[in-house]
This record gives sequence, structure tokens and C-alpha cells, in this order.
Amino acid sequence: MFAAQMALAEGLDLPVIIHDREAHGDCLEIIAQFPGIRGVLHCYSGSAEMAAELVRRGWYLGFDGPVTYGNARRAIESLEVCPLDRILIETDSPYLTPAPHRGERNDSSTLLFTAAKIAQVKGVTPEEIAAITLENGKRLFLGG
Repeated sequence: MFAAQMALAEGLDLPVIIHDREAHGDCLEIIAQFPGIRGVLHCYSGSAEMAAELVRRGWYLGFDGPVTYGNARRAIESLEVCPLDRILIETDSPYLTPAPHRGERNDSSTLLFTAAKIAQVKGVTPEEIAAITLENGKRLFLGG
């Protein structure tokens, strides 16, 4: 079904949003079959190596609350290899609330915590991250 949906998106020239949950190899294998598709790996949880491969293929990576967690080594490593022009910020609402509100219901009001952590890792300001990720979202979903 995943491959059929990718083929449909390819035929309609639409971007895709993929939530890969513990199926990293399978997802990458199917993505590789559709080199013309653009999209985002929502709530990215794969390795830094997979992140680099997805970016090489022109994909975006969505980061959310887990990048703020104390044990977020894998998310931080992936964020480090992801260039600014391939990052999206997400809530995954109502789940994955960033620290310091972890365990509470998530909503868009918590995005600033995720943006602040991404800014820290990337060495820019949270305002720059907000502007960059806004443009990234426009480019992915509106084209251009």
C-alpha cells in the first residue's frame, strides 16, 4: 500500500509525509524506488546515516519534541547532519511534547521549545530557525 501511495503521489506531483515507525530500512527501500518524489520524514527517528541519505535524495526531516529530551542522542546526531534548508519543525500533537512540558498534552504553543533546541544545535537563533523552517515548509508543500 505504501508503494501504491507513493506512485499516486508521483502521478499527481504531490509531496508526501511519511511517518516511519521502526521501519527505517523498509521506508528507505521504497523511497529509493521513487526518486522523483519529494517529501518529509515526519517525526524523524532514524539514524544520522539515514538522515544524510534522505537529504542527499532531496527529502526534508521533521523534528519535534524528542530533540529536547535528555536522552536524545540519536535525534541530535540526525539534526547535526541535516542542513538548515531540509529541516521542518513539528508538534506531533498531542504527543511528544518537548521538555520542559514532557508528559503533558502537546500543541503548537510548545514549538518554541523545539525551535530553541534546534537553534542551539545548529548555532543560530530561534528566530532564524522559525524563518528558515517556514520557508522550507512553503518550498516543500507549495513548490518552488
